[in-house]
Amino acid sequence: ATLIVTTKTTTTTTSLTTTTTTSTTATSTTTSTSSSTATSTSSSTTTSTGSTSTTTSTTTTTTSVSTTTVTTTSFISSSTTSSTTTGNCNNLHWNQTGVIVANQFNNPSSLYFDGNDNLYVSDKLKDHVEQWSPNASAGVTVAGSTSGAAGSSSTLLNNPEDLTFDKNGFMYVADNNNNRVQRFLPNSTIGTTVAGTTSQSSSALTDLNDAVAIDVDENSNVYVLDRGNKRIVKWGSNATTGISVISNSLLSSAYDFLLSPTSSNQTYISNESSGVIYLWTFGVNTPTLTLDKVNDSISTLSRPRGMAFDSYGNLYVADRSDNRVVMYCVNSTDGIVIADSSSTTSLIGSPIAVAFDSNLNLYVLDSNNKRVVKFARL
Repeated sequence: ATLIVTTKTTTTTTSLTTTTTTSTTATSTTTSTSSSTATSTSSSTTTSTGSTSTTTSTTTTTTSVSTTTVTTTSFISSSTTSSTTTGNCNNLHWNQTGVIVANQFNNPSSLYFDGNDNLYVSDKLKDHVEQWSPNASAGVTVAGSTSGAAGSSSTLLNNPEDLTFDKNGFMYVADNNNNRVQRFLPNSTIGTTVAGTTSQSSSALTDLNDAVAIDVDENSNVYVLDRGNKRIVKWGSNATTGISVISNSLLSSAYDFLLSPTSSNQTYISNESSGVIYLWTFGVNTPTLTLDKVNDSISTLSRPRGMAFDSYGNLYVADRSDNRVVMYCVNSTDGIVIADSSSTTSLIGSPIAVAFDSNLNLYVLDSNNKRVVKFARL
């Protein structure tokens, strides 16, 4: 095997940019440090032994101090791109040491951050949604029963699968066992049904059957992954009947979907049994694009579940059976592993959801350990 490690550090009068690229099938650690001095120094060292080559180039000036350490194991570091990826992913990378920020769940299923960096977690077995304020040590029930009781009234939930918010701060919950979507106004625990018919399941467009995921567009139209009916249904404001925008047998094993951030008539769908992500255009019978490659086809997705976009439009996938999170840069079909079960402090087992706060810190829902793990942006 050949190990190639290249480190380049450049300091100007205003900023320090550090880029570290690692592509290896073994474990490697690269550390780059610069510190201010009264003079400028440049050096270059090349060492070659057998099949291993290391080149280091460092330039130091008087303006800044920076230290970066990146560790990778059998995948391309999250701080880089390589010839196997498209674009530079906006130079995004994260600390590989995870920190537990929320736990005490029974069966958590989804994550969401509001504009104030409050974290929301739906818990299917507790039949409620919890809000975790920044640095909180416990969650507060904001929808459903505080005691974990299931029900079908306007203040209760039964097996909430997913949640999201619209631009007005209204919260929407996929109330799975009640076959409906509930909307909650800010600071209210009383839900209003905006899709489906409470406790009624059928293939009629007035009803839902196994609503597992939801999303809301800029006009507050509600989209529901109606898995039992193998379709995605759009519900307009105050509508009593949905409109099927995608109907296909492949959706029988879909888990999550997200409306495209760049198109009003496309969505990304995670298919758990097929191990792929579909880009699908509304009204079309087959997917427009399929994503499944990771690290230039060294591996593929295995039971992908929850997804999220960052503010740049990059797509992130909770790759459940591989115990990792995979990032797809904008316009790239090759994924990059950015967090996995080798995290030195908090392992992530069977991740099923991902989310970002306003600083693009990454949060992963670790379903095996029933907790949320934070990976800080570097």
